[in-house]
Amino acid sequence: MAVKGTEITIDMAELQEFSRKLRQFLPPRQAASVMGAAMKKAIVPVTRTLRAITPVGPTGNLKRAVTSKVVEYENSGVAVGVVGYRRAAQERSESAAGGEVRTGPDRAFHQWWLEYGAKNRTIKTFSNKPYKRRSPTAPFLRRRRVGEKIIEEIVRGSGVLHLVSGQNAYIASSFRELGPFKFDTQQKPRVVTDPPYPRAFFIKSKEPITLPPMPIGGLTRQPPLQTAFNQTQGEVSAILQRELSASVAEAWSRLRGSDAA
Repeated sequence: MAVKGTEITIDMAELQEFSRKLRQFLPPRQAASVMGAAMKKAIVPVTRTLRAITPVGPTGNLKRAVTSKVVEYENSGVAVGVVGYRRAAQERSESAAGGEVRTGPDRAFHQWWLEYGAKNRTIKTFSNKPYKRRSPTAPFLRRRRVGEKIIEEIVRGSGVLHLVSGQNAYIASSFRELGPFKFDTQQKPRVVTDPPYPRAFFIKSKEPITLPPMPIGGLTRQPPLQTAFNQTQGEVSAILQRELSASVAEAWSRLRGSDAA
C-alpha cells in the first residue's frame, strides 16, 4: 500500500503470498478487481485517522484535501491503495479572506512542509516607499501616547492630500496572502491583530526578519501521513489478510469444484 508523499508500503510475506495465490487462481483482470475491493476496505482506517489528526489552519485547505484512491492494474493482477492529500490542480476556489490565498478541495500546497518540516527564511526587503493619503474631512478621534498614558483628543479634519513617509523598516505581514486585518491599539508595545494569529500577523523590525523553521509535523511534531499510517498499520494488515484470505479460499473452492465436474 502506497501513501502519497511518504512512500510507505506494507510488504508482509503473508500478504505477498495471498496476492500470489490469488493471481494463480484468477485471471489478472479478476484478481485486480478482488484485490481492489479488499484495498478499498483496508485504507478506510488510514483515511479516517488522517482526517482526524490533520491540523486546521486559517483556510482549512489541508483537512479539506484529505482523500484516498485505489488503482487496479488489470495486466498484472494487483491493486494499489493511496491515502493522502489531493494534488494542487485547477479546481474552482475562492479567496480565503480577501487576500491571495485561496480555499478549495485541492489547495493543500503546504502538505509537504507539514510532513517534512521547512527551513527558516529571512525577509530582506526593506519597506521604504512613500505614499499619498488624504486627511479626514470630518473631526475624528486621535490617540497618542504621552509617557505611560494614552491621550484621546478630537482633531478637526482638513481633507488635505499629503505625502506619508515609508515604513522605514522590514515588514512581515499576512495582509497580501490572507487579506486585511485591524490592529488592537490598546496593546502596547506589542501589536495584536484582529483577527488574531494565525489568521493574521504583523511583524515590523529595523533589522531583517528571520522567520523560524517549521518543525516536522508542525506544532504537534507529528507528521500527519506517517502518524496516521503508524496508528492504523495493524488494522490495515488485518483487513487485507482477512479479505484476501477469504478471496483465496473462495477461488480455491471454485477451482476444486470445476475439477470435480
